Amino acid sequence: MAAQTTGECLHSFRQRLERRVHDWLASEEAREFPAAALYAHLPELFVALVGVALDGRVPTRERSAVLSALKYIVAPFDLIPEGVVGPSGFRDDLVLAAMVVDHLSCRGFANVLGEHWEGKGDPLAVAREILEAGEALVGAEICHRLHQWLPEEG
Repeated sequence: MAAQTTGECLHSFRQRLERRVHDWLASEEAREFPAAALYAHLPELFVALVGVALDGRVPTRERSAVLSALKYIVAPFDLIPEGVVGPSGFRDDLVLAAMVVDHLSCRGFANVLGEHWEGKGDPLAVAREILEAGEALVGAEICHRLHQWLPEEG
C-alpha cells in the first residue's frame, strides 16, 4: 500500500470529521446540546487553520499556535475526549478553533485566514458566534484552559 501524501491525509481527516459531525447533528443527542448547529463549522475551521499553518506570510509564533490547536483538534483524547464521549466531544475543539481564528484576526491575519476559508460567510463572524456560545458549550473552566493554548500577547 502506498503512503498517503499530506494533502491526501488532510482530505481524508476532513471527510471523516465532516461525516462524524453530520451524523451526530442528525442524532437525538445533538438535539439536546446547546448551539449544536455550530459543530458544522469545525471541518471548515480545520481546513482554514491548516492553510494558515502552512502559509509563510504568517510568523512562526502564530503558526506554532495554529499547529498546537490543530494537534489538539486531531487528538481523540483531550479536555472533552471525543474518543470517549463521541462526537459531542468535539465541542472543546470547536471553541479552541474559534479562539485561534479570533487570535489571528486580532494579530492582523484576518486576510490570510480569509484566503484559506472555504466555508460560507465570514470566518471571524463564525468564530465570534462560537465564542459567544463558548461557555454554554464547554463551561467557563474549560474555556479558560483552552485560552491558555494561545500565545501571550506582546
